[in-house]
Amino acid sequence: MGSGASTIPDNVEEDVRQFSHFPPRDIQEWSSSFRSEYPGGCMTLKDLEAMFRSFFPFGSPTNFSRRLFETINISQTETVDFHELLIAYSILVKGSDHEKLRWMFRFYDKDNDGVVSKEEMVEVVQCLADMTSHTLDISIDAEGIVSEIFASVESDRGFLTFEDFKTLSIRSEKLFKMLVPFSD
Repeated sequence: MGSGASTIPDNVEEDVRQFSHFPPRDIQEWSSSFRSEYPGGCMTLKDLEAMFRSFFPFGSPTNFSRRLFETINISQTETVDFHELLIAYSILVKGSDHEKLRWMFRFYDKDNDGVVSKEEMVEVVQCLADMTSHTLDISIDAEGIVSEIFASVESDRGFLTFEDFKTLSIRSEKLFKMLVPFSD
């Protein structure tokens, strides 16, 4: 009391320092909420899937949740902690356009080989469609969208590099927005 000590718990201090572009109070509230929901301090794939199932009750978020979990889970463990979630959130909300683009490329590059194959892209677009199309009452043709994307960047190699992905984001904003589930 009155000692001037921080009111932010020690386990949040590092996040506050590292993610200084968010107000410390916000990080503290998010951390507290996360730890309340997940007392072990970690979220499992099943937890993430349950969260997306509540957002899209008529869709199937299983495959999307798995892909998102794999992308967020930089520690490559069976769980995702608050810090890993905050990194992804920070990039997607406050990151530069390049950082957001790089993160989205990683989201589509399922096998982490530095390129996004047509098959990978169809699979990820399909998991987005499976999750959202019933809730939004729309029909999504994953193969058609991916064929249009590959044609727009004139790639007949069967894969997209990061540079191709960047070109797509500039050349065809409408098509690119179809790929970005976290866009504004």
